[in-house]
Amino acid sequence: MGEVLAPVQRKVMRASEAASYLGISETSFRSIAKKEIPPVQISEKRQVWLIEDLDSYLAARSGRSISSQQTNEWDSLCRRLTSNM
Repeated sequence: MGEVLAPVQRKVMRASEAASYLGISETSFRSIAKKEIPPVQISEKRQVWLIEDLDSYLAARSGRSISSQQTNEWDSLCRRLTSNM
């Protein structure tokens, strides 16, 4: 039987993707990023931003913790049930 591979989770986004992720225009994102969100230079002409840094920026702006891991009610219930065993 063949192996089933887990989906690859992206770690970075381009400026247009990061802007969309934050719900702002690319121009606004670039302005904010210059001051507050450092890019990763992956080639001479290409910059990307770590999703972790985008989440940290959102957490700082909102004053709340933001988890990059998706959870659902069933996962939470299973964790509670297994921790009580």
